[in-house]
Amino acid sequence: MRTEVIKVAGETGVEEAAARAAAALVQGKLVGFPTETVYGIAAIAVIPDAMERLRDLKSRPRMPFSVHLGRAEEVERYVSEIPQAARRVINKAWPGPVTMLLPTGGRLADTALQAAGLHDVLCWEDTIGLRCPRPAVTRQMLIASEHPVVAPSANPAGQPSPRAPAKVLEYFDGRIDMLIDAGQTDLGRDSTIVKFGATGWDVVREGAVDRSVLAGLVRRKVVFVCTGNTCRSPLAEGLARKFLAERAGVGPDELERAGLEVVSAGVYAADGQPPTPEAIQAAGLMGADISRHRSQKLTAELIKSSDLVLCMTDMHLEVARRLGDGTLAEIRKLDPTSDVPDPIGGGVEQYIQTSQRLRSVIEGLMKKGCL
Repeated sequence: MRTEVIKVAGETGVEEAAARAAAALVQGKLVGFPTETVYGIAAIAVIPDAMERLRDLKSRPRMPFSVHLGRAEEVERYVSEIPQAARRVINKAWPGPVTMLLPTGGRLADTALQAAGLHDVLCWEDTIGLRCPRPAVTRQMLIASEHPVVAPSANPAGQPSPRAPAKVLEYFDGRIDMLIDAGQTDLGRDSTIVKFGATGWDVVREGAVDRSVLAGLVRRKVVFVCTGNTCRSPLAEGLARKFLAERAGVGPDELERAGLEVVSAGVYAADGQPPTPEAIQAAGLMGADISRHRSQKLTAELIKSSDLVLCMTDMHLEVARRLGDGTLAEIRKLDPTSDVPDPIGGGVEQYIQTSQRLRSVIEGLMKKGCL
């Protein structure tokens, strides 16, 4: 019997395809599906017959397959203690082309999954592989399946991973039960595989996300937000960079080497504007050089790439939360007790008072471990 093919074009037919594929998986069938990198083959991990068929297709009798998640937060079902570096990559890169190898400590976080004996099925040497793919049809399929879904790439051992549905059928027509045909995948390489431990991380397989980009994702990124990004937020950025660099024992321009990135933005900023002369002068009096700063507008993409977003006023907080809806970045007011008013037009003394207040708040956050 030939493989049943369900075609999906853009958003057309996504819900129906996802529902039909999820139903097939629950029945113990094997389903080919798209990711942003290559096509994969899915099976539900608690159905032995499906797992045996999948192992036979991939010529993999023992090694586990990566668990695929419909939502990034589902990682909590599998791993109790997520390394901070891994959590930052999850927040910024999922859904996306990164497969993460995380330590389980010998147990799955969800007691029901552990009791079902799935640790031995899903893990190898107390490590589990997790992936949250980007295509909506795939994520909806995984969510609707409810049970843990595992999936390798849709190719025989030793053959190239397929980017097109026709190649999946060339490999496995009649040997898998269903294929979601969403056309050519967006990216031309397999996902990057990264292993995280308590003390660090390493790239196991180079893929769609290269090591330099991954290093940026691993860094803790803090964004200060004001209106035009020429006064308060560059002052806060410059002071924070100075104090954090001193704590790390590096220069402000070497902060990223210490695993930290500090930037600023404005909710109504025009890109490329320098700080006001008064802001540069006030920062300089505290030993911070912000003369090279250039303004940028706060965007959803910037928030998604960040870990902590600190806003000067309630208005900035409202805009940032609206832009950051659906991201896992922490978005909060810099000083929860009151707004930090705009010093523009107030002269150098007003800027100095603002910088002194910013210094006090930033140092308080550092003492609390928030920065």
